[in-house]
Amino acid sequence: MPEIIYIMSDKRSGSTLLENILSKSDECFSVGELAMLKGHLIKEGPGSNWNYNCSCGKSFEECTFWSSVIGQVYTPKKDSFFTNINWNFKSKALAFNALFPFLFKNKFLKIVSNKNNRQVTATLTDLYAAIAEKSGKQFIVDSSKSPMQALAIYKNQTQFKVKIIWLKRDIRAIATSKRKWKEKNRKKEKSLLQLVMDIFYYRRLCYTVSKHVDKQDIIFMDYEDLAQQTHQQLQRIFTGFGLQPFATPEYMELVEDHTIGGTPGRFTKKPIQYDGSWKNQFKNNKLAYFVGGLLNRI
Repeated sequence: MPEIIYIMSDKRSGSTLLENILSKSDECFSVGELAMLKGHLIKEGPGSNWNYNCSCGKSFEECTFWSSVIGQVYTPKKDSFFTNINWNFKSKALAFNALFPFLFKNKFLKIVSNKNNRQVTATLTDLYAAIAEKSGKQFIVDSSKSPMQALAIYKNQTQFKVKIIWLKRDIRAIATSKRKWKEKNRKKEKSLLQLVMDIFYYRRLCYTVSKHVDKQDIIFMDYEDLAQQTHQQLQRIFTGFGLQPFATPEYMELVEDHTIGGTPGRFTKKPIQYDGSWKNQFKNNKLAYFVGGLLNRI
């Protein structure tokens, strides 16, 4: 039975790097952020920077891999084709879950099990089946990130085994990276302290989801360890999820990949290494640096 490896993380946390590393396995096929597929097909939402194309450079209708997969599952007039779980990031219900996960964590199950989100899970199951058939791989790597998407797939999906990697990164590093991309895309800028608090809140949502997952089905990993100790972190995945060992890659690069979304920098071959230059952004904001460091420990 094919298995799903779902990478749960915040944006700018290294999920593209991790899925790219796993794509080097002969057993794995990486789809990138499958949650973005519907948006790419109708050309809405994130993806305009690469014209909503597959990472191979072709549209999904022309891509040698995706054209056959989509043909099995999607038609433009199909009203039930949705690939992204519907949830409100800042809802009061989720805020209570983030603060008191042991008291309110079952609220998450109600959200992912409502009628609309069950339809999303059914669509994703059909896509996973078509991807497994087309690729012939044992593991499908989905780096959609969203904790609610992870929970929906884990709880509602019965056709495949689901494993989750919760990839965390220093909250302050995420904040500076998000700020950089907001400036580049001319979006409304938040202060570093505001970004730090938002990122911490998102992390608490991931934490609550992790409490719904059996211990043998989840691996907790830090981006800093992945970038600096890639070989050792891969060994953890081999042991925990039963992948056959493969050579640890030295570079992040696309090699006959057919992935959706991801960091725009994925198109450039680059060595896998840790970059701590983000710390320079806090020279004039000691409060945000201190608060972020404190929240990292919670």
